[in-house]
Amino acid sequence: MNRLRIMLNARKRFVLSAALAAVFLPLAGGANALANTVRCVPTTNPDPRCTGAPTYATIQLAVTAAASQDVIVVGPGKYNETVLIPISIPFLTIMGAQAGRDAREDRHGPESVVDASGSPTGSGGGAAFRVDAYNVVIDGFTIEGGTNGTTAYASGVFVNGAEGTQILNNIIQDNAVGVLLYEAGLALVEYNLFKTNNKGAAGTSSGEFLGMAGFGIAASAAYASAITENEFKGNWAAAMFLDSANHTEVTRNTSKNDGSFAVFVAPQVSFFSHNQGQHFGAQGFKYLPLTTGPVHADAAIDVTGGTSLHINDNDLEEGKTPGYNGIAFSTIFSSAGQCLFCQVSNNRIKRFAGNGIVAETPLPAEGTLLLSSISGNDVEDNGNDGILIEEGGGNQFNSLVDNEAEGNHTNDCEDDTYLLAGPGTAGTANTWFNNFGSLSLPAGLCAPGRGHHHD
Repeated sequence: MNRLRIMLNARKRFVLSAALAAVFLPLAGGANALANTVRCVPTTNPDPRCTGAPTYATIQLAVTAAASQDVIVVGPGKYNETVLIPISIPFLTIMGAQAGRDAREDRHGPESVVDASGSPTGSGGGAAFRVDAYNVVIDGFTIEGGTNGTTAYASGVFVNGAEGTQILNNIIQDNAVGVLLYEAGLALVEYNLFKTNNKGAAGTSSGEFLGMAGFGIAASAAYASAITENEFKGNWAAAMFLDSANHTEVTRNTSKNDGSFAVFVAPQVSFFSHNQGQHFGAQGFKYLPLTTGPVHADAAIDVTGGTSLHINDNDLEEGKTPGYNGIAFSTIFSSAGQCLFCQVSNNRIKRFAGNGIVAETPLPAEGTLLLSSISGNDVEDNGNDGILIEEGGGNQFNSLVDNEAEGNHTNDCEDDTYLLAGPGTAGTANTWFNNFGSLSLPAGLCAPGRGHHHD
């Protein structure tokens, strides 16, 4: 885990330094000034950086005129456009009026609003920004109106197989999908506000997200990417839906009133850590893709299948819909199989209507969690069990160590694999050691001793 974090942080420093260099070197004059061109939108832009720069009536016209390493400065105002950045223009930086200002904070001053609704100009299809080129930076916009499901990939920002995209400091709202990453790699999504992306439907070419809406970020086969320090609010399907995420790190994000914080399908060596979320499903749900019927998330973190997913050091509270869980190794996508070598550690999980942590069972001979660990979690005041391993031959060889489970309505610790007379603790198929909780089924999984700490 440390090596991946070092790799991502080093890359983050590099790409941010490169973006700043791309902006400021041409503005400073001198020998480096010829390396790229500053282009400005609209022609009335009073920005001093645009003095003597070529000007364009739309963002798309500026992009079409641009070359690799150019910088486009977009002034305040509303742009009814869908913008395509073609593969022929890599290393392009597009800066809105709020570039460099964290979108999670109250921002003063006018915004550059790109609105893809209605009858927009431009070539981006259903997305406000469609990125086909490598190493593109989109910084400091309000991005909305990507809702037209009759066109390809309706979203705020659609990254189409490109590497090195940076999506920074944007308010991304009222789209079908806020950001759609399709086979995209080495992306950095940081300091954005994703809110109420529930409108319309994703486009006709969007694979598993066809006809879907309600996602802050939706990703298919994204790899080596970082989603960090973003705020998600009121996205009714999920703040993030990550299908086949590979070496992806999701860290230090917040979620409130989303349908789910994160849905993982078949992740590979990925990390969800130091995130905080509350009030899941409080405003309603939208449905998830890849299911056999209209199914919504049943947990703040829903996981199906995959290898080496690490869910560590998160703070999750309150999902009041009946049966809603904190962390679920889920049967929603039962074809994806078990989560293998996965880790759930040092999370705080409280006040969910269902279970705090659960490994579900699609069929009696199957399971959702294998050769994995659940350790050091604080699981309290949930409506069903604190920690539940459901009966199933596949829920086995897991280690449950040093967890505290108190005040849960049914059992604090329950492992129904004892019904199969397994070789583990108390006849289960798993190892339980040094866990604390007042009620166990079978007896002996957890021991009382530390008391129940309300807050």
